[in-house]
Amino acid sequence: MSPPPRSRAALAAAALVIGLAGCAGPRPTGEATRDSLAALVHPAPVPSPVPPDTVVHQPGYRTVKIPDDKTLRTLARELGPARFLLVLKVNRRDSLHVRTGDSLMVPTDTTADLLALSPFPRQVPGARDLAKLLLVSRRVQAFAAYQSGSLARWGPTSTGRESLPTPEGLYHTNWKDKERTSTFNEEWLLKWYVNLENFVGISFHLFDLPGYPASHSCIRLLEDDAIWLYDWVDEWKLDRNDPRRILKPGTPVVVFGAFAYGKKSPWRRLAADSTATNVPLYEIERALNAYLEPPASEAASKPPARADSLSAPSSPSLR
Repeated sequence: MSPPPRSRAALAAAALVIGLAGCAGPRPTGEATRDSLAALVHPAPVPSPVPPDTVVHQPGYRTVKIPDDKTLRTLARELGPARFLLVLKVNRRDSLHVRTGDSLMVPTDTTADLLALSPFPRQVPGARDLAKLLLVSRRVQAFAAYQSGSLARWGPTSTGRESLPTPEGLYHTNWKDKERTSTFNEEWLLKWYVNLENFVGISFHLFDLPGYPASHSCIRLLEDDAIWLYDWVDEWKLDRNDPRRILKPGTPVVVFGAFAYGKKSPWRRLAADSTATNVPLYEIERALNAYLEPPASEAASKPPARADSLSAPSSPSLR
């Protein structure tokens, strides 16, 4: 049974409470061939061009089977670092989690950029009054960053596994840390950490993307997305005289949708159905209507939220 949706009031009330910890797990040991692939592929961050008002076209995909490591290395060389990174994003994986016997969905348009491959719409009219908004679709395992309703960037995620799903609802980016050690396991190093809720340590951060939801409730990201998001989001503003008093929350984050555990992932169907990972506008609007707060004019009349415990650095860290 998934945890109940989180309201803004409940999240703000728990924003500084210390809870349990741990947001990482033992990484698979890479073979020499994996190490050589990782050395080969050091893609620069994919640029996020200013999006047009509408989606230009629906991208198509082909299936590329990976019978051995040589095939994978050849594909990486043929595509080049930037385009190979796009393929990894489409398949919700990092390079070390592409294994012998896998199949990858590869865009047929060799000129398609990051936004052209986005499962999210270019515009969300209901978010135009928000300077920044983050959406996380558990159904298609992807995030989207919007600026005044326009798509700025999207990327793959690995949210909570079936036994520890990332709770749906409204969060805010509270505080961030470039690097922190998990309080659950000291071997788990969490980089580009952006806290969403202190009570259970839910956050965005860099960690393995195996191609399915695998975390302990956190939202895992690829490195280039984790760095970009870390720089882009706003932290909360606290009262200097009373650090437990939240004067202004950080960037709003809406987590929505349900992943179909045990079934074929949407991105694995892209060759047969190029719309399999699309997140339609009505699905987003339904989530925003369910979780977003009232307009600023109405919210301004409410008293500031309060947290009820200690400072940010003491909070737990899930993975």
